[in-house]
Amino acid sequence: MSALAIHPTQVRPSRSATGARRGHLQLVGPGFVPVAGTTPAQPPAAVPVARPRVRLTARGRMVRSVLALIVGMMLAIGVGGWLGSALGPAEYTGPVETVSVGAGDTVWGIAASTTTADADVRDVVDDILRLNGLSSAQLTTGQQLVVPAG
Repeated sequence: MSALAIHPTQVRPSRSATGARRGHLQLVGPGFVPVAGTTPAQPPAAVPVARPRVRLTARGRMVRSVLALIVGMMLAIGVGGWLGSALGPAEYTGPVETVSVGAGDTVWGIAASTTTADADVRDVVDDILRLNGLSSAQLTTGQQLVVPAG
């Protein structure tokens, strides 16, 4: 076993004018007057404590990204629905005629019979539903429909 011997005179802590080691507390009593040339220790000013930054793990970043994506999609759907209802569908402004629904007639069949060759049957079906205020394509025999004149 070996040991290192250091002579006490080799390591000497530095001392201030009052005899206290620097960086250590000094015990003083009431009526203490510091030695000339020294200043009494000022208490440190209150330093605001900085909050540590939150660091997310890879899973936390992924969850944050997925939540942001979901919120963005919901916002886009909501704004799109609002704009769609605010702008409203285009109204049919052409000539119309009245058709009586017979047994076995469908909206598609009526639209196909009144559509010209250059028009799309799907657009005419939409026009018929919109002109008559129908929410579905259910028809009853004898029902009167307003259809675009073709």
